[in-house]
Amino acid sequence: MPELGDLLSGLVGQVVPHDGHILFGMDPVTRAGCFGDLNNCYSPQALQRIVTDTARSDSVRDRTGPVRVLTPGMSDPRHSTQLRIMSAEGFASELRIELTGGGRTWGMLILLRAQGSTPFSLTDTAHAAAMSQPLAITLKRFVASTPLGSARSDLPPGLIILGPDNGIRAITPSGREAVRSLTHDRAHDGEEVLDPVWDIAQRARQAGGPVVCRSFSTRGWAAVYAQPLGEPSVGDVAVTIQPAPAEVLLPAITAWYGITPREQTVIERALEGLSVKQIARRLDVSIHTVNDHFKAIYRKTRVTSRNELTASLTH
Repeated sequence: MPELGDLLSGLVGQVVPHDGHILFGMDPVTRAGCFGDLNNCYSPQALQRIVTDTARSDSVRDRTGPVRVLTPGMSDPRHSTQLRIMSAEGFASELRIELTGGGRTWGMLILLRAQGSTPFSLTDTAHAAAMSQPLAITLKRFVASTPLGSARSDLPPGLIILGPDNGIRAITPSGREAVRSLTHDRAHDGEEVLDPVWDIAQRARQAGGPVVCRSFSTRGWAAVYAQPLGEPSVGDVAVTIQPAPAEVLLPAITAWYGITPREQTVIERALEGLSVKQIARRLDVSIHTVNDHFKAIYRKTRVTSRNELTASLTH
């Protein structure tokens, strides 16, 4: 995903200069981080703390606008951990932009300025806020331009056990391979679990039960499941990564690709194997209307036929 991170960083950098960036794409259904790109930013250990803290404070975050600035000297105790990490990692200021549009949050772009640079200003904040929706549109278009399909792998589902501190207690070989496919950190060495896994593990702890995230990987769409193994707040969490089945993938695909509720219903009936005539009868519409829905679906998902559509979602 480096090309997407560079694209968004470059667009906002024309008006808000910065030294590094972190991009998170979010599952539009669960808001869990589902893909990302990092460049000239925090160390993996520091990023783990920040991702965990962000997920923990998600429900109480400041909702007055899409932009938040962190600068040493702030008195808000909610940000004390992140401020300590930022200073220790050599950064003077951090600006977070929620990428929002159409009533959803599609991701977050975090901009960083190194120590010795001028902290982000009110003018920077205003410029960044004005770019929240355009950046969200660019992010969504990028995802919708990628081939539709579940991740393909000859490996069994990957399994990762994370301890209360999100350290790896156990990981299968296929789990390590799956993590690599989810990670778009240019400095990643394959030994650290990065943001998508940490984020969903923390959300499972908050929920006290299973959570799923549809994650965009280098192999296609993967389903990332997290479930506490004991006491949610203090116990281990099991994370499983596998190709996303159609019924799990479809709600996220519907959002990313701009598929309407009626078009989603047509896809669901097609996945059941119903003919056009049977779908029309089930929905109480004409065959012509069903065919129009299929044409719109093909255009949005960049497939050319019903067979290609169903194959992309089921294989």
